[in-house]
Amino acid sequence: MNNFLLAVCTCLSNFIVATILFQFMNESYNKTFHNKYVYCLAEAIVIIGITIVNLLGSTILNLVIWTIVVIMLSVVLYFNDYDNVLRRIIECGVLLFYIAICETLGVVFVDWILKLFEIDLKISLMRECMEITFSKVVVIFMYYMIFTRLVNKKKISFTKVQWVINFIILVYSIINMLVIAEGLWQGQENFILFINMGCIVIADLYLLYFIKVSNEKSHLEGEIRILEQQAHLQYEYYLDQEKKYNATVTILHDVDKHIRSIEGLYANGENREATEYVKEIKDMLTPLIPVKCTGNPILDILLTDKAMISKEKKIKFDIKVENINMDFLEAMDATTIFGNLVDNAIEAAEKASGERSIKIHIMPYQEMVLARLENTSLPVKWKNGLPISQKGKNHGIGLLNVMRSIEKYDGDIVFGQNNNIITVDLFLNT
Repeated sequence: MNNFLLAVCTCLSNFIVATILFQFMNESYNKTFHNKYVYCLAEAIVIIGITIVNLLGSTILNLVIWTIVVIMLSVVLYFNDYDNVLRRIIECGVLLFYIAICETLGVVFVDWILKLFEIDLKISLMRECMEITFSKVVVIFMYYMIFTRLVNKKKISFTKVQWVINFIILVYSIINMLVIAEGLWQGQENFILFINMGCIVIADLYLLYFIKVSNEKSHLEGEIRILEQQAHLQYEYYLDQEKKYNATVTILHDVDKHIRSIEGLYANGENREATEYVKEIKDMLTPLIPVKCTGNPILDILLTDKAMISKEKKIKFDIKVENINMDFLEAMDATTIFGNLVDNAIEAAEKASGERSIKIHIMPYQEMVLARLENTSLPVKWKNGLPISQKGKNHGIGLLNVMRSIEKYDGDIVFGQNNNIITVDLFLNT
């Protein structure tokens, strides 16, 4: 019976390590085979094989077998388009080393807890089973709460609620382990206690995995909302361009008629009427011609459009560009950054009372570009240095888009308010 319990605990321990290893490799690398059962079979073989090796009690043999396993998995079952097999082997080796450290810390911690609560498990098998299972609880939490965040390229962070939930699960697991240890100490050496220990470990594994997956799902949903907002912004922009194109086509279609009308007015000596006619045509064409001021064609068109919209809303719109060229800014980023910021400025200025204005000043700043936007506005609420939107939970996505684009240029954005003037300082590296 004792040997059976030890074998079960060892098998559970290897199941946790193998599951974490395969999860890491599945998320980090491409699979060589499309059949998922190949990987299920490989994981089962690893668990059984390592368990048999562990029961032999040879630390060196155990280390050699794990090394062989990592090499074989990296070479046969996975590949990566961007690096070589040696890198995969090293990364998986680092993970196993991390797990080994966590296991050691778990054993030290459980021994300290037992000593703290004066629980003396005199039967070595009971203590060994406690150390094996509890150390895996530590491994699970250290993997999902620390290691995954360190290697996560997307930099997905936990929310405060998720930290609280993880902490509650950890405390609950420790308390349950103490209850089991107390029962073993008092001689309740029944199989149910060992089943309970195994259930705690497996439950922790899948609960924390579920939290991780849920967190990634929320992050991806946020990414999708951001992309949808960008697409919507681009769609509106091209709709505006279509309107301008149609207006231009209309004018060009009637250009002969306009020219004959102007010539007729001059021929009849109606110079004043002819001049007025020319002025009307000029007023129609002026909004359709982008003002070339930034050196970036898309940004010039966008600012010209926004100036026209502001004029329609009776908002004074001033643009000043010093000796700077913005051609380093990609079209999508120019539309995302300035489209969102200027739209917000127009929206805020439209609601303001008295004189309404928007000023854009683009200038060199050390080795960077500084774009300063100022607009009149009603008082706004602030949180963590950012304005709080009153338009619902998804309205702040525009600002997230701006920050995301700014990061591509190692830039920064700073908001401020002085009386009824909102200022936005945008720093970009060229």
